[in-house]
Amino acid sequence: MWCVYFLVCVLRPICVPVTETAVVLWGTRQIGSLEAFFFGVTGSVLGLMFMYSVSSLIVHRISKERKDSRQLAWLKQLTERYSVWILGVLLIVPFMSDEVLCAGSAFLKISLPQFLKIGIIAKIISIGMIAFSGFFCGLCGLRRWQVIAAELLFMFLASAALQHFCKKGEAKLS
Repeated sequence: MWCVYFLVCVLRPICVPVTETAVVLWGTRQIGSLEAFFFGVTGSVLGLMFMYSVSSLIVHRISKERKDSRQLAWLKQLTERYSVWILGVLLIVPFMSDEVLCAGSAFLKISLPQFLKIGIIAKIISIGMIAFSGFFCGLCGLRRWQVIAAELLFMFLASAALQHFCKKGEAKLS
């Protein structure tokens, strides 16, 4: 059963129109929380990497043919400052599909290593919150709103840490 779950996690950011929450909850029921977390994060990151690569190739062809590079440069400059925050939050909170985020990241020319750093941390948080939320609720005796508040706080702190480490890495490359 774990191989079916893993395959669905790989394909979900590419072509499966099912929410991450539904897939992880199903996996948690079928194979357990720890296995669902491990295979979910691994599969999702592989799927994100594949989708980003495909999107990057498509964007490269489109941008090579387009003459309006000023507009593309303006959009990149506008999103450059907060792109790590925005991308991290959007990969955790399901406002937008992962397919769109992969294509948008490639369009904004976020590098694959930086995208993978953001994706790995975001998927550890999002899949971990889903896979282990029932366990932590029972363990701590928390109510649903308290778990949600704690998860949002954790997400904010992780985004801040990610922003800090990505800036530090960019400073070393310069």
